[in-house]
Amino acid sequence: MDKMKYRIRSLTLFGVVLLLVVAAFFACRRSDRYRADHGVAPCEITGALDSLFTPMFAGNEPGAIVTVMRGDTIVYNHAYGLARLDSISRVSDQTLFNLSSASKVFTTAALLKLVEEGRISLDDSLSRFFPEFSGNFFNKITVFHILTHSSGLPDLRPHTSNDWSDYLNRHSSIFAQGSDYSLYGTESEHMQVFQNLDRVAFEPGTHYESQDPAFILVAPLIERVTGEKFDDWMQANIFAPAGMTETFYYQPDVERANMAHGYRRADSGYEPLAFRSKDGHWDECDYGEADYFLTKADRGAYSSARDFMRFKRALYGGRVVADSMLVAMNKPYIATDIPMVSFGLGGAIRLEPGLPMKSYHLNSNGGFSIVEGCWPDKKLHYVVFSNRNDWDLRKVTASIDSIFKAKRWL
Repeated sequence: MDKMKYRIRSLTLFGVVLLLVVAAFFACRRSDRYRADHGVAPCEITGALDSLFTPMFAGNEPGAIVTVMRGDTIVYNHAYGLARLDSISRVSDQTLFNLSSASKVFTTAALLKLVEEGRISLDDSLSRFFPEFSGNFFNKITVFHILTHSSGLPDLRPHTSNDWSDYLNRHSSIFAQGSDYSLYGTESEHMQVFQNLDRVAFEPGTHYESQDPAFILVAPLIERVTGEKFDDWMQANIFAPAGMTETFYYQPDVERANMAHGYRRADSGYEPLAFRSKDGHWDECDYGEADYFLTKADRGAYSSARDFMRFKRALYGGRVVADSMLVAMNKPYIATDIPMVSFGLGGAIRLEPGLPMKSYHLNSNGGFSIVEGCWPDKKLHYVVFSNRNDWDLRKVTASIDSIFKAKRWL
């Protein structure tokens, strides 16, 4: 009798396990509204992505949110680690990260919207918008050159004490020292660099420069064209039409719920500028610790992963700019020093033989490291928003691409 009871319990347990496996299998397959040609369901990427990111972001350290969208459906959304170390706040898809260079996705869309409306042209010279700039070369530098990082304008913002002395000899400033300028300077202060500029680094349109400072000019350009404050115009014309509710441009001393802090590895040889974690491993590194944090058009946006995906849905759904503007955005114009990568309008374009075109950004700002990419023809988008700067963005990007290739999603 005991043997019979044991056998019944064993069969029952086996049956429960089998039902759970079968249910998980069919749930996985049912969840795929946008099946690949080879029948790979979205949840089959979960293990590969978990294996990539779990070792990178420990639960008690600064972390990341990784989100993948296929079609209009989120197929992977996994948060790792802590958004803040001072209040032990965990990362989620609602956590607000500084977007670093990915901020240019929004401002590029803004300029293209103005082009679409006939208010500006990509061929307009900067002299049209900034007549106070005295250099004759501003007649040659155009909106197109800003968007393709090919303006030739050198980055002459002061980085050293000698730079600061030279700056003060050429410009007035509300700041008493270079560190103040680096931390608190906005577009209005940085624009002084261009007013008496007497040279360019190269002929506009001939080269790509990853740190092209010309993008700083986009916010004042939009203000002069529209007659509105940059933040207000962006909210009404870009964010609101996309259904975005969590994206904004950073302002000093304005604290918002769900905002992450950026962090870098602590150096025991130096005192922290602001906050150091209790274990001594992490120093806060964002506004107040990182240089040039307040310029909006090139690096000043904050957003959440879920709000950023709302933007991508709207952008590629025709609710932000016309399809013709998207086509222009995703063309390769200027070669870079990275194999198979050129620069389009406001972002990098990768053309790898045998694969669809990829548009992407990857960059760091203080302690924030941001990767976002998409294959428009495959309706496949992903983000990695992180509040630590100690990982290899290019290596991780290549690993993500390899996972999608292996699953034949590309």
